[in-house]
Amino acid sequence: MTTCQTAANEFLRQFWLSTYPPPAELQTVLPATPAQRAAKAAKMIGYISKTEEKVRALVEMAQQHGIDPVRVQTVCCEDTIG
Repeated sequence: MTTCQTAANEFLRQFWLSTYPPPAELQTVLPATPAQRAAKAAKMIGYISKTEEKVRALVEMAQQHGIDPVRVQTVCCEDTIG
């Protein structure tokens, strides 16, 4: 669960950085072009769209191990989304 949440947070961070990069004075490399930012955002959206599938797998695994699946669903969704 922790790995899934950490990965989702990192990809969200990268998505927002590609969409709304920090001010130019904070960047140490050449800023990305609008096309590069759009391509990176599309890649991040593709990854994040798979999060529901990953959470579903975690919920199923929790059920198999006698763990309340509702709690796993709640924790994964709140940490990842909220």
